[in-house]
Amino acid sequence: MASSAREASGRSRVVTGMFKDRESAERAYNTLAERGYSNDDINVIMSDETRKKYYPEGHDSADSDFDSKALEGAGAGAGIGGTAGAIIGAIAAIGTSVALPGLGLVVAGPLAGALVGAGAGSATGGLVGALVGSGIPEDRAAQYEEGVKNGGIVLGFSPRDEHDATYFESDWNTNRAEAVYNGETTIPVVEEELKVGKREVERGGVRVESRVTETPVEEQVHLREEHVHVERRPVDRPIGDAENLFREGSVEVTEKAEQAVVAKEARVVEEVVVGKEVGERTETVRDTLRRTDVDVQEVEGDSVTDRAKRNR
Repeated sequence: MASSAREASGRSRVVTGMFKDRESAERAYNTLAERGYSNDDINVIMSDETRKKYYPEGHDSADSDFDSKALEGAGAGAGIGGTAGAIIGAIAAIGTSVALPGLGLVVAGPLAGALVGAGAGSATGGLVGALVGSGIPEDRAAQYEEGVKNGGIVLGFSPRDEHDATYFESDWNTNRAEAVYNGETTIPVVEEELKVGKREVERGGVRVESRVTETPVEEQVHLREEHVHVERRPVDRPIGDAENLFREGSVEVTEKAEQAVVAKEARVVEEVVVGKEVGERTETVRDTLRRTDVDVQEVEGDSVTDRAKRNR
């Protein structure tokens, strides 16, 4: 059952209608059940006052055989098909109460989760917002909200196919329903478009490193140096003025020598120039684009006379 609810919520089409009395709403609900729709597929919306009026609880339910059957269905948690209280059975099984400003709602079906999850009790959105979100036009949603306030019961579901949508639209219109809405199915036509852009990527390059190497060198240089030497010679000659020679004194002789002086000078002997050349090339981009094509075919339906006989 859960899978059918997911399938229904995923469809874009919705059929809704508003019923002013309990009997017509029950007949419409049972017709849906007979065609295989479960309480997980059918939205039921009414005010809390309407629920108390048509489906009272406790001792009030014993006032009529109709309400007794309704509570039996609710107690079983299932009684959808064939019982007069199918709607109250659905409400008892999966219904929820939602407080809107000035209006208390009782909701059953897929819409209940949407209302609660969207915070329907706040001042924005509310019932109209939830109905619009399910595919109902805003003016029709406002009409339903007003009808619920005045005691109406709104039923809605997502039809499995076009035949079901047409069938229930006709059935509800002849079953005292008001404001029946048979929404349109939207089939999008999707086409892909190719967009080619450019982006820069690194494709490698050149790294230039410099390092210092040492090479031993040698060179010969001629150096001059002086050496002092002392020599004694035997002499024998007379002195004329001996007094001048008998005086103390000293003589100093300095030796000089050349030393090698080393100096280094850095000189640029070569240059390595690093640059880039910019060129352009043309590349052809190939891909496959998808597109959805929609074929519309006419399907022959039953005549009005045959449909009327089948409904009897």
